[in-house]
Amino acid sequence: MRISELSISAALGRRLIRGSAVLFAFLTVLILLDALVFPLPMANLRKPSARFVYSRERYLLAAFAASDTYWRKPVALADISPLLQSSVIACEDRWFYYHPGVNPISLFMAAIDNIKAGKVVRGGSTITMQVARMMEPKPRTVASKLVEIVRAFQLELHFSKREILESYFNLAPYGGNLEGVGAASYFYFAKTPLALTASEAALLTSIPNSPSVLRPDLNFEKSLRARDRVLGVMLQRQIISKGKYDEAFSENVVARKHEQPFLAPHFTRHLADSGVPGPEIESSLSLRIQAACEGIIANHRPELAARGIANAAVVVLQNSSAEVLAMVGSADFFDGARQGQVNGTTSPRSPGSALKPFVYAMALDKGLISPNKIVEDLPVYYSGYSPENYDRKYRGAVSAAEALRLSLNVPAVWACSKVGQREFCRLLRTGGITTLTRNDQDYGLPIILGSCEIRLLDLATLYSALARQGSYIPYKLIRTQSGEDTVRLFTPEASYIISEILTELQRPDFPSSWEFSPDIPRVAWKTGTSYGRKDAWSVGYNPEFTVGVWAGNFAGEPSPDLVGTDIAAPMLFEIFEVITRGRDDAWFEMPQGVGTRDVCAVSGMIPTGACHATISELFIPGVSPTGPCNIHKEIMVDLKSGHRLCRYCTEGNKATHVMVEDWPAKIATWLVASGRAISSVPVHNPDCTGMPQGDRPLITSPNDDALYVIRKHVPIDLQRISLEASAAAGANFLYWFVDGELFTRAEIGQRVFYEPEPGAHNLTCTDDAGRSSSLIFHVE
Repeated sequence: MRISELSISAALGRRLIRGSAVLFAFLTVLILLDALVFPLPMANLRKPSARFVYSRERYLLAAFAASDTYWRKPVALADISPLLQSSVIACEDRWFYYHPGVNPISLFMAAIDNIKAGKVVRGGSTITMQVARMMEPKPRTVASKLVEIVRAFQLELHFSKREILESYFNLAPYGGNLEGVGAASYFYFAKTPLALTASEAALLTSIPNSPSVLRPDLNFEKSLRARDRVLGVMLQRQIISKGKYDEAFSENVVARKHEQPFLAPHFTRHLADSGVPGPEIESSLSLRIQAACEGIIANHRPELAARGIANAAVVVLQNSSAEVLAMVGSADFFDGARQGQVNGTTSPRSPGSALKPFVYAMALDKGLISPNKIVEDLPVYYSGYSPENYDRKYRGAVSAAEALRLSLNVPAVWACSKVGQREFCRLLRTGGITTLTRNDQDYGLPIILGSCEIRLLDLATLYSALARQGSYIPYKLIRTQSGEDTVRLFTPEASYIISEILTELQRPDFPSSWEFSPDIPRVAWKTGTSYGRKDAWSVGYNPEFTVGVWAGNFAGEPSPDLVGTDIAAPMLFEIFEVITRGRDDAWFEMPQGVGTRDVCAVSGMIPTGACHATISELFIPGVSPTGPCNIHKEIMVDLKSGHRLCRYCTEGNKATHVMVEDWPAKIATWLVASGRAISSVPVHNPDCTGMPQGDRPLITSPNDDALYVIRKHVPIDLQRISLEASAAAGANFLYWFVDGELFTRAEIGQRVFYEPEPGAHNLTCTDDAGRSSSLIFHVE
C-alpha cells in the first residue's frame, strides 16, 4: 500500500473514532438527561380511555367519555388497517423506520420553506416528534421545538418503532374531543380501525394536520379535498394501485359523528362508576332480558301512578355465576320530575319482611326448628320490645313453615333471638349486605322486620345463595367464568327446605292476578312491605334465575297500596313467565342430606302412641329436633270423679287411660282467652299427697339465653327486664330467684321488673307447690 493510501486510511480511521466518540458522548448525555435531569413522562403516553359497554351478546349499550371528557379508544397497532399505517408514514414521515427520532434534513428543508413563505407552511417534525408534542402539548415556539427534539430521542431510547407508531395513532387529534384512531373510526365511520377502506384511511390520515378545519362532520368538503391529496400520495408511493385509487376517489364517504346508544342507562352508569377498566367492557347484561323487564315495568306504570306510586326497579341475576342479566333502576330514566335517574336497585331502602327466609334457614341449620315443629305466635316482650304481626292478630301456635309462609312477625323475631341477632347481622354482612354500617345492637331484634336499609341488588344476590345450595357469590357486572370462590352461608339441606317452603302457592302473599293462570312459573319467592308502606318488595328464584322487584317513591312518600303482595309480586311473576318461556322446567334436586319423616300433625314433633294423626315433612338427619311430641299425652283418669291421677294416687281408684292435648300453659291460656275450644286436662286428684309432675311454671320473659344490651344515655329504670311466667292451676304465688338469691314474691299474673346488671344471670321461678323452672340470660 502506498503512503498516500495509508494516510487516507488513517485519516478516515481518526474521523470514525472521533465520530464514534461524539456519538458515545451524545448517548451518554442523553441517558443521563433522561434518567436524572429530564425524565420522560411515561404516564402521558397512556391517557385515560373512554369506556364502551357491550351486552353479553356484543351489542353496544352505551359509551362514556374519559375522565377528562375526551373520547379515546386505545387500539393495538395490529388492529389498525395497514393502509392507514402506510399512508400516515408516507405523508408524515417517509424515513420513520430509519432516523433516530429526528430527521435533520427534514427540519432544514422545512425551515427554508417557512422562510420563503414568510409563515409556517411545514413542520418538519417526525412521527416521533409529533408523539412528543402530543405527550406534552406546548405553544409552538423554538424552545418547544427543542424540547420535542430531546423528547424524540428519549422516546426512541425507550420504545421500538412499532410502539411509537402505536402511540401516535392513540394520541393523534381527530377534531373536537376525539383523540386516537379508535375513537375516530367509531364516531366517524361506525367501524373499527382494521375495517377502514382506502378512502376512509386517507381521510383519517389528513385530519391530525388541522383537526378543527378538516373534521368531516363540520367541514366535509375540505376534508374530502385533503383526502384526495392523501390518496394521490398513496398512489405515488404505490401503497394502492391505480384501480384502487379510482375506486377510493369515487367512493361515497359518509362521515358524520355517530351518536352512541344509551341502553340500560342505570346499569351502564353503575358499571362505568364501578371502576371497571376500559376501553371495551363486555358486560353481563342480557339485552333480551333487560328489554323484557323494561317493558313489564312500562306496562305497570299507569296502574302504579294511579295508586300514587311513581317508580319501580328490577334486577335479574344468573344464579350459576351471579352475573347481573338485567337492571332497571326506575320506571323512566328520563323522567326528571319523578327522579328517574335515581337507581332503585342500588338505593338503600327498608326491606320489610324480605329477610325472614334467612333467619329460618339459620334456625334449620342450628337444629332449632323443622318445617312442622310448632312455634309460639303470642304477645311477647324482649327488653321493652314487643313485636306485632302485620294484621295485629295472633295465632297461638303455628308450624315454622306456616309462620314463614304467612310472614308472621312474632315467630320471626323469636327465631332471630334464638339464632342470635349478632350472628344474623354477621351472616347478612358476609352475604354481601353492604348497608349495615351501624353497630349490631343499634338494629336490635327488629332487624328481621326491616329495621335496616338494604339495596335491591344486594338482597337479590343474597337470595341467589339459596338457589346455589347456600353458597354466596358477589354479583358480577361483567362476563366471568364459572368456578368463582364462594362463601358458605347455609347448608344445601336448609337451602332446599326453605326453597320448598317458599314455593308453596297457598299463602296470603300470592298475587291474586295469578291465581287462575295456567302458566304459573315455579318460583320460590318472598314479599316484603316496609313500615309505613313506603316500599314494596318481592324477590324470587328458580334454579336458573333470581329476580328482585321493588316499587315505591324515591322521595319516600307512602301509599296505602304499597304492599309487596299487590304491587311487586305480580311484576315478579310476569318477569319469570317471560324469561323462562320455552326453557326446561327443571327444579332443584333434593340433597342427599335431606330426609323425609312422619311427625305429629299437631306439634310437628316425633309422634308417640298418643298422637292420632301424622304428616310428612322434610328434615335434616342428625340436625333437626328429634324430641317426642309433648302435646299429646296419655293420662290416668278416675272414672268416678274425673280427676287426673298420678303415680302417687292411682292405687285404690278405678282408672282409665285417656289421650289429651296438654298445651304449654302460655299457649293454653291464650287459646282459651281467644275463645278457642281445646281439650282441657282434668284437675289433679285433690286428695293426692304426692307432687304432680310436669306442671312447673313456664318462664315466658325473658327468653332462655337472651341478650340485653344496656344503652348509654337511657335511664336504667327504663331498661328494666320484665319477669313473667305461666303457672299450673292451683298455684297462687311465684317466687323469683336471680343468681340463687330470692328477688321477689309475686301473685300469679303479676308483672315483675328486674333492673339489669352486666353479666350472665341464672333466673329461677318457683311456685308455692315447689315446682320450678330455670334459664340463663345475659346483660352487656
